[in-house]
Amino acid sequence: MLSASGCGVDSNLTTSRIGMDLALLTWVGTSGLGSVEDEAEEAYVSIDAALRARGCVPVQERAFGDLQAAPALARGRARAVGGSADWAVPTTYVEGSPVGRAGLSGIHVLGARGRSRLLTEGDRVYGRVVEGEAARLVGLADVGRRTSGRLAAGPAEDAASTLDAAEELLAREGFSFRDVARTWFYLRDILDWYGPFNAVRNAAFRRMGLIGSGGDGNIPASTGIEGRNPRGGWCTLDLLALQPKGGGAPMERLRNRKQNEAMEYGSAFARAMEVALGDARYVFVSGTASIDDHGATVHVGDFEMQAAYTLEAVQALLESAGARLRDVVQATAFLKNPCDTRAFERVLGRSGVADAPLVTTVADVCREDLLFEIDAVAVVPSGGGTRR
Repeated sequence: MLSASGCGVDSNLTTSRIGMDLALLTWVGTSGLGSVEDEAEEAYVSIDAALRARGCVPVQERAFGDLQAAPALARGRARAVGGSADWAVPTTYVEGSPVGRAGLSGIHVLGARGRSRLLTEGDRVYGRVVEGEAARLVGLADVGRRTSGRLAAGPAEDAASTLDAAEELLAREGFSFRDVARTWFYLRDILDWYGPFNAVRNAAFRRMGLIGSGGDGNIPASTGIEGRNPRGGWCTLDLLALQPKGGGAPMERLRNRKQNEAMEYGSAFARAMEVALGDARYVFVSGTASIDDHGATVHVGDFEMQAAYTLEAVQALLESAGARLRDVVQATAFLKNPCDTRAFERVLGRSGVADAPLVTTVADVCREDLLFEIDAVAVVPSGGGTRR
C-alpha cells in the first residue's frame, strides 16, 4: 500500500517499489458505494502524488469500468489534476465492468522519469515522449482516436487504420514498430471479428518486416481482449516503444515452455517482452489464457482449471526472466462470466498473486471456449533473479 504525500493513505492504490525509471501504479475500485466522480477524484489525487514522489510523469493510463461511468471518471479526474500539464495525455477508457457491482473496476498508470514533452497533432494529444537516462520512450494512448469519425467499411478496416496511425505517429519521433515493447488492443465485439483482426495485424507486421519471409520476429507483447470505448470505435490501441541510449539493447523477447508461439496459430504477438532500464528489469506479460503448447484450448468448460493453468503459464514465462509471480506489480484479470468470481478467488488464494495489484473485470476473451485471461507486469532488480 502507498502513503501518498499530502493526501493521507489510499488503501486502494499500490505502486512498484523496484525501478526508478518507470513507475507502475494501480488503483483498484472496491466499494462502489460512493459516486464515481468522487471515487475518481480521490484516485487521481493519490496517483498524482505518488508519481511526483518518484519524479515521474504519467505516460499512459487505462481506466476500466462500466461504459456509462466514463463521463463521471473524466469529471473526477479533472477535479483532481485537470489543471496540470502532466495529465494532458487523455485517459484510455475501456469497458471492463467490475464484478458484482457498478462503477469503476480500476486504473492502471505507467509513469516515466526524465525530460518529457507531449506528442500532438493539431490540438489533439496522442501521447508523451520521455528522454530518460537509459532510454528514450514513447507512449501512445488510444491511437484509434486519430481516425475516429472517418467512414470505415468495418471493424477490420478500423483496426488497419489504427495500426497505420500508430506507425505514422511513431515515425515522427524516429521510432518504428521494431521499438515497440508492448501493445494493448481492446476490441468491440471481439468474438465477431478476432480472425479478421489477426489478419490485419499480420499483414501490417509483414509489411513492416517483423514477420514472414525475411522478418526479424521482433513483435511486441500484447493484450487483445473485448472492450468497448466511449467514442464507439471498433479498435482501441495503446502502445509503449523504447530506444536504448549508449548502444544498449534493452528489450528481449521471452518464450514460454508451457505454450507455443502465438504466431503458430496466426496471432502476431510475443508471449512476453523483457525491458532492461537502469536499476530494474520490467517483464511485460501478454494477455495469457488456457492454451497449451499446441495452441489448443485446454480445460474447456472448467473455469477453475483454466485459471490455474493460465497462472502456471505466466509463472513459466516469468521464470525465464528470473522472476516469480510475487514480482508482479500490475495485472488485469478478465472473467468471461461474473459467476466465476468465487472460483477465481480460490485460485488466487493458492497462487503467488493473491496480493498483487490486480484489476478484475468482466470481458469476453478471444475464443468462445476461453473463460479467463490475465496480463501482467513484473519488476526485478537489474542483475536480480536467475535467468534461464
